[in-house]
Amino acid sequence: MPWPRAKRRQNRSEINQQFGFSPDDKIVGKDSLASVMDVTITTIERWIRDGMPVEQRGDQTHDWIFDFTQVKQWHQQVFPKE
Repeated sequence: MPWPRAKRRQNRSEINQQFGFSPDDKIVGKDSLASVMDVTITTIERWIRDGMPVEQRGDQTHDWIFDFTQVKQWHQQVFPKE
């Protein structure tokens, strides 16, 4: 019996339309940012350690908040397209 295939991630534009997401919005939670950026939460945590901008750090009483515009600018500087 073959292994079940993993679900493919949705296209980012579909995610934006589905959730009414605008690139200028704040993103709450590492999991939400990971979904929008199409990466894992582990990758988001590594990027935070590497200096990705965070608007508010999360703890037991506060959520993580990211400014998507700043995150995109940081990502383009750190990972320029070849």
